Amino acid sequence: MKKEIIISVLILLLIPTILAIDVSLSKTSYQPQETLQVEITGNFISLTSSNILVYKKDAVHSTPVISDLTKQGDVYYFYAILPNQQGNFSLKIEDSQYTESGQTKTDTITKGFIIEKTNQSALAINKGFIITSEDFSIKIKSLNDNQEVSAELDSTKEKKNVSLIQDSEKTLSFSILATESIKTNLKINDYNIPVFIVKKTQLSTNQTNQSETNQSEPPKIDIEDKTDEEIASLNCVDMGEKCEDNEKCNGEIVSSLDGSCCVGECKEKTQINYAWIIGVIILVIVATLVWFFYSKARKRQKPKSTEDILDEKSEDFDDRMKGSEVSGGLGRV
Repeated sequence: MKKEIIISVLILLLIPTILAIDVSLSKTSYQPQETLQVEITGNFISLTSSNILVYKKDAVHSTPVISDLTKQGDVYYFYAILPNQQGNFSLKIEDSQYTESGQTKTDTITKGFIIEKTNQSALAINKGFIITSEDFSIKIKSLNDNQEVSAELDSTKEKKNVSLIQDSEKTLSFSILATESIKTNLKINDYNIPVFIVKKTQLSTNQTNQSETNQSEPPKIDIEDKTDEEIASLNCVDMGEKCEDNEKCNGEIVSSLDGSCCVGECKEKTQINYAWIIGVIILVIVATLVWFFYSKARKRQKPKSTEDILDEKSEDFDDRMKGSEVSGGLGRV
């Protein structure tokens, strides 16, 4: 009996800790550039999109992604368009305040996931959630294969069917009929996109409250209506980072308002040491000149053979004889 009481007490003590913060990812493995969806519940005192970052492995700096966050009821909905990279990544909630067992905490909350390229069909969906008071549209792109896409809005049962070619993007439009604020779901193949339909007055109030709450936070980029061509109208800081002259991009290079932008990591270029190459060339030239002059000097100083000496003497004798013949001939005249 005592054992059962102790177990019950331990369970009661652990439940607040376990349930204090819950970070739920739509899945644990994603394709490069796929849309990451996250639902977060907990007693947060402060939580904005700037507190939620994506890191690759144990990198010191976060990986740039396009993301957004909204709170509907007691649940936070977060999405991010993942980078065109592969590896082990983690979602981290940093510098936010939340309560746990009556205490205020600021500990970093980490949730791991993987980005890897596979043969499984995947979509890039822009956005990962929708808040609207009128008819809306959403953009979808096939990441790694030609595929048939089926979409249905739960509240109206409106359906759309499209064929996507790899890396092509299409827009799906839907009508809403709700006269009151409701939460519904847009199912696109295996993806579930939360759709929050709100009255215009409520939407205006929520936007005003949010702007008052996040006065110190920089404005978010609305990418709902942006196409691939329009990405070039973004600043590099919104997509990635600019590499220095001594760095190269380990990822995809795209256009931005401030020039070429690296959607990945900038790594220092391998420096080639030209000093030793120049030194070797100089040594080869000097050695060649030394050999040339040495060979020439040695050739001049080479001792004459007996045959050479006899040939020279023979030539001298012939010259003298020719001279004698000339002198005798002149005397007889």
